[in-house]
Amino acid sequence: MNTLKKTLPFRILIADDDEDDIQLTRDCFLENKLPVAIQDVGDGQHLMDLLKRKNKYNIIEELPNLIICDLNMPRKDGFTVLEELKSDIEFCKIPVIIFTTSISTKDVKKAYELGANCFVSKPSSVKEWCEKMDQIGKFWIECVNVTY
Repeated sequence: MNTLKKTLPFRILIADDDEDDIQLTRDCFLENKLPVAIQDVGDGQHLMDLLKRKNKYNIIEELPNLIICDLNMPRKDGFTVLEELKSDIEFCKIPVIIFTTSISTKDVKKAYELGANCFVSKPSSVKEWCEKMDQIGKFWIECVNVTY
């Protein structure tokens, strides 16, 4: 049993332009009874604007514990977001999961080269989706010590 105290709820920021995917992810975290607070944005530009605004006002405790980011988004795609996050001294320590429909080896390699902590392809069934969210949640909430 993990005796490490965590700050709850675990703050997750989802960047995805598909509202159905965001809602399914929320529903799966709830179904799995994981103690999360989820905020979402519809594109990479909005994600970066949100983080920079929070940091400007020194609201560090409101930065996410984890970012789940799609690759294919308008205005600013997931690769660009990942590159900006990992090159910024204030945000580089926030773990980023790339959660996308892509199964391309090229995309996986590029994501890791840019500093992704994890690359997960979106499953095709709701059951598999919820299983993935349960695994992701339990790993990042229960196993990993996320502090910055």
